Formats: sequence, C-alpha cells, structure tokens
Amino acid sequence: MKCSGRNLLKNGNFHFHVAPWRGSGIRLVPNPVKKGDTSLAMGNNSVVYQNIQTNMERGCPYYLLFRIFNNRASATPPQLLVTVSYLDGQRRLLQSTPVLVEPPYPATPQFTSFFTIVPPPSFATRTISVVFSLRRGSVLIDYVSIAARKA
Repeated sequence: MKCSGRNLLKNGNFHFHVAPWRGSGIRLVPNPVKKGDTSLAMGNNSVVYQNIQTNMERGCPYYLLFRIFNNRASATPPQLLVTVSYLDGQRRLLQSTPVLVEPPYPATPQFTSFFTIVPPPSFATRTISVVFSLRRGSVLIDYVSIAARKA
C-alpha cells in the first residue's frame, strides 16, 4: 500500500498564531534558535491539542514528529506526555499511543527532535487527536507533524 507522507496537522510550525491548536497555559514566543520564527511555550500543567477529522490511510502507520527546546536548566528535566489517539465517529476512544518525553537541557541552544510510530488506524477511525501535556517544567515546541508513512 502506498502511504502519502502528507502532514495532517495544520500550523505545526506555529507561524504567528496558535490556531487551530487549542489548550491552556500556552503562548507564542520568539524562537530562540531561528530569528523571525515563533514557537509554542508550555509551562507547568499546560496542555495543547489538535483534533483532525480526515480520511485515514488504512494499512499505513502514522509517524508523529516534533521538536522540543528545554529552555531551563534544572536538576529534574521537564516531563511531557505526548499522546496520539484514534477516535470513532462519536468521538469514542479506539486506540491511544502515549509517549513520555524528558527532554535534555542542551549545552548549545537547540531543539531536540523526537518521533513515535503510531500503529495503523482501524476502519472505524474518523478523527486523530494529538495532545501535548506538560506535567512539570517548561519547554518550547515546534515543527509538529503527523503523517502516514511506510514502515
């Protein structure tokens, strides 16, 4: 089966606004690495998410890619729970893929790339939900994408 590799998320680069992402405890800030760009700042207990209603590519795993900038040195790294969920037509949970990320504090200011592979959706899937939930610390998020790719 051919998998398109097309990013389903809108505004994963957070160019000048947050929409259509939703959440609490979030705000746009200047990107500390790329001049003229913006990133999404998250603080303690903040959440940001996007739900995408789309035709799913059956038989294709989805790759969630994102970059995180740990902007504060501390003895305990931030804890970010990233979850991709598949929902049916009534928005009932069908499948969930959680990933716990504890991004390092870089010696040189830079974003650290992360990814996870999400199993192919079931035939009942109508919506993908991507959620970032920061349990402790402070981070910047940028370059978020989810796309069907061949395994």
